[in-house]
Amino acid sequence: MILGSKPQFGPGESNSEKRRLRYMSYIAFCGIVGGIAGFATGFFDQGDGSLLTGDWELLRLPPALALVIAALLLAGFLVLPLYGFRLVDDYQREQSLVGYTGGFLGVMAGFPVWAALHAGAFAPAPNAFGIFAIGFVSMCVSYLYARWRL
Repeated sequence: MILGSKPQFGPGESNSEKRRLRYMSYIAFCGIVGGIAGFATGFFDQGDGSLLTGDWELLRLPPALALVIAALLLAGFLVLPLYGFRLVDDYQREQSLVGYTGGFLGVMAGFPVWAALHAGAFAPAPNAFGIFAIGFVSMCVSYLYARWRL
């Protein structure tokens, strides 16, 4: 305990710590992949399009870069999170599944509501980023609810 020495872990604690560190490294990797994809899309855009405003027809990327970005996004947003479910315990898995369910339900309810409000001239037309934001925010809220209430 003197000069920052760590207490000895037992085998179970050591395995839990390794699993937690590996899980956090995957989360960091997914964040880095998303950052690289976003930076490359904004920096190498050859047109006047924007991912955030929905100007999809004006967005132009070199074909090779578009394939690399698509592969990175699939790895960062689909493959690694699904693989990460193996690295968490049952309680954390349940919290994550509640979060994913909340995101899914947010999109499934949010888009038709938004489209109906647009048809009645109460809201602007639905766009891809808005639908993503609805899903992301509802996923975060439902995960936080599950984290602190379940």
